[in-house]
Amino acid sequence: MPGAPIDITDPGYHQALWLAICFAGCVAATAVTSYRTKERRHQLREQDLELSVRERTQELRLRRNHEEARNRIMEMLVSNQPLGAVLDAVAELTENELPGVRCVILLRNPNSLNPGCHVGSAPFVAKEWVDALQAPRAVPFEVWKGPVNCRDTAADPAWRVLAGLLGVACPKAIRTRPVGGDSVLGAVVLLEGPETVASDGEFSRSLAAASRLGQIAIEHRRLYEDLQYRAWHDTLTGLPNRALFEDRLRDALHRAEKLKSRGAVMMVELDSFKRTNDALGHRSGDLLLAEIAARLRKAAGPGDTLSRNGSDEFSILMPDLESAADAHAAALRILEAIRQPATIAGNTVVVTASIGFGLFPDDGMDPDVLQRAADAAMYCAKGAGGNRIQAFSARNDMLDRVRVEQEIRAGLRDRRFVVHYQPQVGSTGQFIGLEALVRLTHPEHGVIPPMQFIPVAEESGLIVPLGAWVLEEVCRQKAEWEKKNFGNVPVAVNVSPVQIASPDFARQVGECMARHHVDPSGLELELTEGLFITAGAEAQHQMEALRSMGLRISIDDFGTGYSSLSYLHKLEVDSIKLDRSFVQSIDTSQAARRLVQAMIGVAQGLGLNVVAEGVETEAQLAALVAAGCPMMQGYLFSRPVAASEVEPFLAAHSSGAGELDRLLMAVEIVPGVMTEAWPV
Repeated sequence: MPGAPIDITDPGYHQALWLAICFAGCVAATAVTSYRTKERRHQLREQDLELSVRERTQELRLRRNHEEARNRIMEMLVSNQPLGAVLDAVAELTENELPGVRCVILLRNPNSLNPGCHVGSAPFVAKEWVDALQAPRAVPFEVWKGPVNCRDTAADPAWRVLAGLLGVACPKAIRTRPVGGDSVLGAVVLLEGPETVASDGEFSRSLAAASRLGQIAIEHRRLYEDLQYRAWHDTLTGLPNRALFEDRLRDALHRAEKLKSRGAVMMVELDSFKRTNDALGHRSGDLLLAEIAARLRKAAGPGDTLSRNGSDEFSILMPDLESAADAHAAALRILEAIRQPATIAGNTVVVTASIGFGLFPDDGMDPDVLQRAADAAMYCAKGAGGNRIQAFSARNDMLDRVRVEQEIRAGLRDRRFVVHYQPQVGSTGQFIGLEALVRLTHPEHGVIPPMQFIPVAEESGLIVPLGAWVLEEVCRQKAEWEKKNFGNVPVAVNVSPVQIASPDFARQVGECMARHHVDPSGLELELTEGLFITAGAEAQHQMEALRSMGLRISIDDFGTGYSSLSYLHKLEVDSIKLDRSFVQSIDTSQAARRLVQAMIGVAQGLGLNVVAEGVETEAQLAALVAAGCPMMQGYLFSRPVAASEVEPFLAAHSSGAGELDRLLMAVEIVPGVMTEAWPV
């Protein structure tokens, strides 16, 4: 009953206590077992998760390595690495994916007489294995048609030749797959190794991947080589184009300079090709050009380079010749080969050619110079009727002009040009100023007068760099004279119409004066009369800009153009120079005296200075003074001299000494000294 004391001596009490203890023990044991079970399950889950993470990490690492390898292969393709290096990277990637397997990439031999192939890549394959694969018929023909799966080479007769060639045991299993999935590219991926090294699925995946990468590499290389070929070759004839010809010409000239050897550059142009092309049609014309190219190949020497420059013009580089006679003999051989009858589209066609050639080092060692020399000689041959050969070394007016152009270029390059100065004096002998005159010094022919090279310089466009050099030199010299306390010496500089037509001319003149700190009031630009009469808008704009800078402008060779006097009132100039043709006859021709007097009167009435050039005799001087001419220049006073020889005039003028007249008249007059022809 409630509240009654427990009798611990009661047997029932002991029995109940024992049952309670047993029950508690069972509950505790059950709890411990349950805890241990849960803990074991947790450990197993952690182990499974760790294994899964490890496997996934390995998978990601392999995938990353695979992607990095693929990226490296793509980078190799973009940087145009050799095909063998790219295929080696493909083989290495495949072998990394299939440990124990060796990868070989075979390229089919295009020579049908040799049914073998060559190894494009086998980075980790023994040499005897590579040699055996390249032997004729060692690789079964079937591999080029489609996938091949040989599980036991010892039992397969298709691989018996290969097994017999190997000094070691033949691989147990071989699998192949054409690159790109077919035989078009002529390449095969071959995997060799034990049959159990990988599953069929792994082999198939790796073969397919290697095939795709190999396809990309081979197609990229062939496209690159095709583009390279097209960039350097003529598509119609297959000959090198002008770019490749000039590249080889530069190499040949460099080698000739080192070895002191000789050679020739030839230009070949068909005569009347346009008429033949129009008569037969453009398709037949192309066939004729291809035929001519084939004949040139046969006629040229083994070390020669042929090129098609365009249309019907070809170039030939002959790098190793003994003499000009060898070049002429080769040209005769080529000419004879060209004029043999040809059958084109059922028509018999006979064509001739004009050939010109230049020799190196005789006619130059610059690629452009040599090609222009050969081109000029070829046009001389064509102008003489065609079907002939012309050497550039022969005397000819056209070739002489080309030679002069070469000398101008050499003069600019080697600093052979000099500026001479001719004094301008007043009617009483006082010093007025100088005219700057450019001269070309030749190592063999001495000083060459401007009449020999200025027209060629203007035609070729070389007058622009030459004129810029003259202006730079004059400004430099004026600055030097000013440092010697000669003051702002007036100097007149001739300017070509080609120069003043440039939109940057006035700016360049201003920059030149600024560089040397030249006062523009002491600089006069002499322009030809024809420029003023026919000047376009750009030339007019440049003249206005020059005058705004403070420069003086004069008309050179006045009186040789049309309607000269009628233009004087329109022109903003400071002075005119009477052409020497009037001065030379002023003492003997009454008409000349009247013309000179009229021109001087009109010019002075307009406030212009007048300078008579070409004064050579006392009689001419007297006639000019009588006509009222205020300024003169010519050999009577001084021929053009170097800057150092001008300084006594400047010193006498700046000091006001009476020695000036004696100095001006003391220079010996040498008739014809500056008009002697240059013996080109």
